[in-house]
Amino acid sequence: MMTTAYDSSNIFAKILAGDIPCHKIFETEHCLAFLDAFPSSRGHALLIPKAHGFRTVMDMDADTAANVLRELPRLARAVKGASGADGVNILQNNEKAAGQEVFHAHFHVIPRFDGDGLMKAPSSAKAMITKEEADGVLAQMKEHL
Repeated sequence: MMTTAYDSSNIFAKILAGDIPCHKIFETEHCLAFLDAFPSSRGHALLIPKAHGFRTVMDMDADTAANVLRELPRLARAVKGASGADGVNILQNNEKAAGQEVFHAHFHVIPRFDGDGLMKAPSSAKAMITKEEADGVLAQMKEHL
């Protein structure tokens, strides 16, 4: 599988470099949390690694991922509390086919309100996965661990 190289001129890299301003929520040695410039709802926030070179979460090494993800609960609590939301969605898209638009790994924290109609999780299959199907998928996944 061929992966595309990290583009150091992406908008999040420019924010990290200070070339483009953002509405910062907090910053640590390893990550930056800020308001989404085009929010899905009031308080929609992003959490990004400060390290460059990670187009997707799949590109991140374990230490970088741990350092970023350790701050995700704090951001989710801040977003929920400040917005008064009933809940939050935490989304992370990888590659264009999955809806990724900025190719620097990042996490969305989106405030949700009962009945807002903003988005709905995909429906589960009508039938439970069979042992044979599960065994096949597991064997393929284990080849990529």
